[in-house]
Amino acid sequence: MKIATTFGAIRVEDPKLYEEGVELGKFLAERGYVVKCGGYGGLMEAVSRGVREAGGEVIGITLKYFDEIRPENPYLTKKIQTPDLFERLKNLIVGSEVFIAQAGSIGTLNEIFMVWALKYGLGLDFRICLLGEAYEEFKTCSFIPKERLSEIEIYKSLEEFKRNF
Repeated sequence: MKIATTFGAIRVEDPKLYEEGVELGKFLAERGYVVKCGGYGGLMEAVSRGVREAGGEVIGITLKYFDEIRPENPYLTKKIQTPDLFERLKNLIVGSEVFIAQAGSIGTLNEIFMVWALKYGLGLDFRICLLGEAYEEFKTCSFIPKERLSEIEIYKSLEEFKRNF
Protein backbone atom coordinates (compact mmCIF):
# COMPACT_ATOMS: atom_id res chain seq x y z
CA MET A 1 0.00 0.00 0.00
CA LYS A 2 1.38 3.41 -1.00
CA ILE A 3 0.68 6.20 1.49
CA ALA A 4 0.98 9.95 1.00
CA THR A 5 0.49 12.45 3.82
CA THR A 6 -0.67 15.96 3.08
CA PHE A 7 -0.35 19.03 5.28
CA GLY A 8 -2.17 22.32 4.86
CA ALA A 9 -4.20 25.15 6.30
CA ILE A 10 -7.32 24.55 8.36
CA ARG A 11 -8.92 27.67 6.87
CA VAL A 12 -8.96 28.51 3.17
CA GLU A 13 -10.61 31.68 1.95
CA ASP A 14 -9.22 31.53 -1.60
CA PRO A 15 -11.45 29.29 -3.77
CA LYS A 16 -8.54 28.71 -6.17
CA LEU A 17 -6.42 27.30 -3.33
CA TYR A 18 -9.29 25.06 -2.21
CA GLU A 19 -9.67 23.72 -5.76
CA GLU A 20 -5.92 23.10 -5.86
CA GLY A 21 -6.36 20.92 -2.78
CA VAL A 22 -9.16 18.97 -4.48
CA GLU A 23 -6.96 18.52 -7.55
CA LEU A 24 -4.04 17.31 -5.41
CA GLY A 25 -6.28 14.73 -3.73
CA LYS A 26 -7.51 13.44 -7.09
CA PHE A 27 -3.95 13.30 -8.44
CA LEU A 28 -2.73 11.19 -5.52
CA ALA A 29 -5.73 8.84 -5.50
CA GLU A 30 -5.45 8.27 -9.26
CA ARG A 31 -1.85 7.16 -8.69
CA GLY A 32 -2.94 4.58 -6.14
CA TYR A 33 -2.09 6.41 -2.93
CA VAL A 34 -4.00 6.11 0.29
CA VAL A 35 -3.90 9.66 1.63
CA LYS A 36 -3.51 10.72 5.26
CA CYS A 37 -4.28 14.23 6.46
CA GLY A 38 -5.11 16.08 9.65
CA GLY A 39 -8.80 15.34 9.16
CA TYR A 40 -10.38 18.77 9.51
CA GLY A 41 -11.48 21.62 7.22
CA GLY A 42 -9.65 23.88 4.80
CA LEU A 43 -7.02 22.18 2.67
CA MET A 44 -7.42 18.94 4.63
CA GLU A 45 -11.06 18.85 3.55
CA ALA A 46 -10.21 19.88 -0.02
CA VAL A 47 -7.64 17.09 -0.44
CA SER A 48 -10.05 14.60 1.16
CA ARG A 49 -12.80 15.64 -1.23
CA GLY A 50 -10.50 15.14 -4.21
CA VAL A 51 -9.43 11.70 -3.00
CA ARG A 52 -13.07 10.64 -2.56
CA GLU A 53 -14.12 12.05 -5.94
CA ALA A 54 -11.39 9.92 -7.50
CA GLY A 55 -12.60 6.83 -5.62
CA GLY A 56 -9.69 6.69 -3.19
CA GLU A 57 -9.23 6.22 0.53
CA VAL A 58 -8.45 9.12 2.85
CA ILE A 59 -7.60 8.75 6.53
CA GLY A 60 -8.03 11.68 8.89
CA ILE A 61 -5.70 11.72 11.89
CA THR A 62 -7.48 13.91 14.39
CA LEU A 63 -6.86 15.21 17.88
CA LYS A 64 -9.38 14.49 20.64
CA TYR A 65 -9.43 18.10 21.83
CA PHE A 66 -9.95 19.48 18.30
CA ASP A 67 -12.74 16.95 17.62
CA GLU A 68 -14.74 18.65 20.37
CA ILE A 69 -14.43 22.15 18.84
CA ARG A 70 -14.05 21.68 15.06
CA PRO A 71 -16.57 20.47 12.50
CA GLU A 72 -16.05 17.01 11.09
CA ASN A 73 -14.58 16.51 7.62
CA PRO A 74 -17.36 14.73 5.65
CA TYR A 75 -15.00 13.24 3.05
CA LEU A 76 -12.93 10.93 5.25
CA THR A 77 -13.16 7.19 4.67
CA LYS A 78 -11.54 6.53 8.04
CA LYS A 79 -10.81 8.60 11.13
CA ILE A 80 -8.18 7.88 13.75
CA GLN A 81 -8.56 10.01 16.86
CA THR A 82 -5.39 10.59 18.87
CA PRO A 83 -5.04 11.78 22.48
CA ASP A 84 -2.30 14.37 21.92
CA LEU A 85 -0.33 16.25 19.30
CA PHE A 86 2.67 13.94 19.48
CA GLU A 87 0.58 10.83 18.79
CA ARG A 88 -1.20 12.68 15.98
CA LEU A 89 2.09 13.58 14.30
CA LYS A 90 3.35 10.02 14.73
CA ASN A 91 0.23 8.65 13.02
CA LEU A 92 0.53 11.17 10.19
CA ILE A 93 4.16 10.21 9.61
CA VAL A 94 4.38 6.42 10.05
CA GLY A 95 4.18 4.49 6.80
CA SER A 96 4.15 7.45 4.42
CA GLU A 97 6.54 7.58 1.50
CA VAL A 98 5.74 11.12 0.43
CA PHE A 99 4.78 14.23 2.39
CA ILE A 100 3.18 17.14 0.57
CA ALA A 101 2.61 20.53 2.17
CA GLN A 102 0.41 23.21 0.69
CA ALA A 103 -0.18 26.65 2.17
CA GLY A 104 -0.50 26.70 5.93
CA SER A 105 0.56 28.33 9.14
CA ILE A 106 2.35 27.28 12.32
CA GLY A 107 0.80 23.80 12.40
CA THR A 108 1.87 23.10 8.83
CA LEU A 109 5.38 24.38 9.53
CA ASN A 110 5.55 22.17 12.62
CA GLU A 111 4.62 19.13 10.51
CA ILE A 112 7.14 20.00 7.78
CA PHE A 113 9.98 20.49 10.23
CA MET A 114 9.15 17.32 12.18
CA VAL A 115 9.24 15.23 8.99
CA TRP A 116 12.37 17.00 7.79
CA ALA A 117 14.10 16.41 11.15
CA LEU A 118 13.28 12.70 10.95
CA LYS A 119 14.54 12.45 7.37
CA TYR A 120 17.78 14.19 8.31
CA GLY A 121 18.29 12.70 11.77
CA LEU A 122 17.42 9.12 10.94
CA GLY A 123 18.39 9.09 7.28
CA LEU A 124 14.93 7.91 6.24
CA ASP A 125 14.09 7.64 2.56
CA PHE A 126 10.94 9.57 1.67
CA ARG A 127 10.04 12.67 -0.29
CA ILE A 128 9.11 16.03 1.22
CA CYS A 129 7.36 18.24 -1.32
CA LEU A 130 6.40 21.83 -0.59
CA LEU A 131 3.86 23.47 -2.91
CA GLY A 132 3.62 27.21 -3.35
CA GLU A 133 5.81 30.22 -3.91
CA ALA A 134 5.93 31.03 -0.18
CA TYR A 135 8.20 28.02 0.36
CA GLU A 136 10.81 29.60 -1.94
CA GLU A 137 11.78 31.64 1.14
CA PHE A 138 13.25 28.48 2.68
CA LYS A 139 16.09 28.84 0.18
CA THR A 140 17.22 32.12 1.76
CA CYS A 141 16.25 31.47 5.37
CA SER A 142 19.33 32.02 7.53
CA PHE A 143 18.53 29.27 10.08
CA ILE A 144 18.20 26.51 7.46
CA PRO A 145 21.65 25.16 6.48
CA LYS A 146 22.04 25.29 2.68
CA GLU A 147 23.16 21.65 2.56
CA ARG A 148 19.81 20.56 4.05
CA LEU A 149 17.84 22.10 1.14
CA SER A 150 18.65 19.09 -1.06
CA GLU A 151 16.45 16.97 1.26
CA ILE A 152 13.26 18.78 0.25
CA GLU A 153 11.55 19.58 -3.03
CA ILE A 154 10.05 23.03 -3.50
CA TYR A 155 7.53 23.59 -6.28
CA LYS A 156 6.06 26.97 -7.18
CA SER A 157 2.78 25.38 -8.25
CA LEU A 158 0.75 22.19 -8.22
CA GLU A 159 1.31 21.86 -11.97
CA GLU A 160 5.08 21.93 -11.51
CA PHE A 161 4.77 19.31 -8.75
CA LYS A 162 2.62 17.04 -10.95
CA ARG A 163 5.12 17.26 -13.82
CA ASN A 164 7.93 16.15 -11.49
CA PHE A 165 6.09 13.53 -9.49
